[in-house]
Amino acid sequence: MPMTSTTQIDGRIVGDVAFRAGDGPQLKIPQGNVQILMADDSVVLTWTENGQSLTAAIPKIEFDRYIQEGAVVLGRG
Repeated sequence: MPMTSTTQIDGRIVGDVAFRAGDGPQLKIPQGNVQILMADDSVVLTWTENGQSLTAAIPKIEFDRYIQEGAVVLGRG
């Protein structure tokens, strides 16, 4: 089984960022700090909401679009 490389960085959600949980509706990730775990073809975002740690996986191409649009900023503010 091939190994994939992952990189973990800090970031902030500053615009509209959403993910789909299974076959359900698009869910919005609240603005604020996130941990970003980047793999070869997907990105996992982790954030805290109401004291709960939540996680969402999105395709890398979608994440790149959020970066381009300025909805996700890398680094802490």
